[in-house]
Amino acid sequence: MVIIGIDIGLTGSLTRLGAGLPPVIVDIPTMADGEPRPGRGNAMFQPRRIEGRQLLDLMRELCPAGHAALAVFEDVKARPMHNDKVQFNTFHSQNSLVLSRGVIQAVLDIAGFQSKAVQPLTWKKWYGLQNSDKNDSRSKAQLLYPALSHDLRLVKHHNRAEAVLIAHWALRNLA
Repeated sequence: MVIIGIDIGLTGSLTRLGAGLPPVIVDIPTMADGEPRPGRGNAMFQPRRIEGRQLLDLMRELCPAGHAALAVFEDVKARPMHNDKVQFNTFHSQNSLVLSRGVIQAVLDIAGFQSKAVQPLTWKKWYGLQNSDKNDSRSKAQLLYPALSHDLRLVKHHNRAEAVLIAHWALRNLA
């Protein structure tokens, strides 16, 4: 069985594991969404969204014909802005994550992939990463899949690492 681990978001990633195929990491394709607008300071901000058609094509490439596929994605949800101890995502980033989840679920349905959402705490606890930072996820993914180390070398690749860890968790717990 082919396992596709998905870290949802505009900077998210997909990882393919299993079925005797080489492990692969790809970033979720995005496209411009509307006109650029002023951002912080003097910079312009270009809104983006997931490019669904390209994502569908990627999903089909990651799971060759004749292979069963299970796509596992992080169960992202809107959550409170903050409490006394923890700062959460802004309303804008929560909205973006929920929209991204919807696009990903629609693409998985269209592609005919079986899919499952997993709570972040579930897979992170399995690795002992529940109170760790993003670099710990990168280190764990590089340890498990040294062949993917080049794709995980930068700090900004933490989303790729989480897609690897979600896929590996699913391979060991759901396949």
